[in-house]
Amino acid sequence: MGPGEGVGYLRVRSIGWLDRLRGGSSQFLDRTVRRAGSFFYRHAASVSAIIGGFLGGVVLVAVGCGAQYRPVITPINPTGPAALPTANIVVISQPGFTPPPPGGPAPCAGISYSTPSIYTLFDFSGDSVVAQANGGNGPLTFSLEQGGANAYAPNCDGTLTTAQATTASLLTKYVLTSTLLPGSEPTNTLLASSSLYVTEVGLHGPTCLTTNCVAQLTGSPSALKQEIPVAPSLINLTGFSTGERVYAISQGNSGGGVQPAWGDCATPSAVTVNGEADAIETTTNTISARLPLGVCPVFGFMTTDTLRTFIMNRGSGTVTVINSQLNAIDAAHPTITVGAGPVYADYYRTGQVLVTSNYDSNTISIVDVSLDTYGNDSATFGTVLATIPVGLHPVEVAVLQDGSRVYVANQGDITAGTPGSVSIVNLTNYTVEKTIPLTANPHAIGAIYNYPIGKVYVASQNSPYLTIIRTDSDIISDTPELEGNIVEMRVNAQYPGQSTAGALNYQTESRSVGSGAP
Repeated sequence: MGPGEGVGYLRVRSIGWLDRLRGGSSQFLDRTVRRAGSFFYRHAASVSAIIGGFLGGVVLVAVGCGAQYRPVITPINPTGPAALPTANIVVISQPGFTPPPPGGPAPCAGISYSTPSIYTLFDFSGDSVVAQANGGNGPLTFSLEQGGANAYAPNCDGTLTTAQATTASLLTKYVLTSTLLPGSEPTNTLLASSSLYVTEVGLHGPTCLTTNCVAQLTGSPSALKQEIPVAPSLINLTGFSTGERVYAISQGNSGGGVQPAWGDCATPSAVTVNGEADAIETTTNTISARLPLGVCPVFGFMTTDTLRTFIMNRGSGTVTVINSQLNAIDAAHPTITVGAGPVYADYYRTGQVLVTSNYDSNTISIVDVSLDTYGNDSATFGTVLATIPVGLHPVEVAVLQDGSRVYVANQGDITAGTPGSVSIVNLTNYTVEKTIPLTANPHAIGAIYNYPIGKVYVASQNSPYLTIIRTDSDIISDTPELEGNIVEMRVNAQYPGQSTAGALNYQTESRSVGSGAP
């Protein structure tokens, strides 16, 4: 083909692509290109064939893309901040509630409530209300099982209330009510091995006409299966959810003779009769042992490994030690003498240290209760490491589970109008670091350890305000108000987000007021 013959035409959109083919350059973009001597000029027929191929597969890519590099972008989804630690605080309040007198003839004598109680669930991270529901009329206290998800409350009208203390399930429609026999007067609850055990301080027939009974209930809602007679003047139960047995704590005993009536231990010095702990096997629901206690026992605590149980004897100023695995009084250390009037205890699990609140001596006692690798008492078991003066009438204690401090709820004097306080005790040097004054008289305290900020919660039965203390600064950070005075408060975990068996909620007992239990 001679010069000037067969001029080729091609409309292109990429100058770079054109240049690579033609061996030249052009100042025109998106226009007809015609240049003699180029590849297109010299091989017009070949170019036609090539163009046909390109149009079949390449032109769709080339058109509109240009010579500019366009990277492929893969979006990265943001991860956001770490999840906040989870734990809940369960509070029961009752509109119109006033604290019962410590020496009353019965837990609910002459008291009735026409409005339901309020169950409130607070979130640890934000101290906000995450759920609420109506409960029974006139609750006395409540217990939580080891998972901290279910609350069991005895009511003044003789009923029991079961509520799921979780964000999704604490709804009035899910709250269950159970009934007991007339005249049973339930006061405390404890869940163990899928059975709910309830103290009945009222004498009623036919099984419990001459002595008190523990009711055993199962199912959902809980239904009465049987009543188990125990020693007279029953006050409380102690045990752990996974234990083989629970212990019914009575202020009287099965030895006969004159026995104290319910309420007599409000004045412990006037009582001389020893109490009794009756072991109830959770598989057979029968009494397997009757163990002697001190005068006016009011509270018990079983360790999560279920190897030891400690009973607070208010009238004796002692702690009775039960070897739970042998179901017998501890042979080496049957009792530990602490300050006058022990009414409550908390436990530092890692250090195996028991802390008692000594109500009548305004002190707390720090006790070594360590075991060896075989479950036997260690060489230092039973040693009182320190007895520390705190505020007026320490009613409950809460050990921060890093082992650094114990927070003491000092009740003050309700009758005299003296408000209480919170003492903060250093567990390393056994000194009071700080005392926080309150405007009411506390009944309950609970601690949730978290780094860097843990929290301590304080509730008073003559106040609708929940006091929240930050552990990084030991100052009151908030005082949310509830509907009605607070009857009882419990934390569902001692560590936020805990999920293993060794770290679950270990405060599974309830603690109603009366007969020496402040």
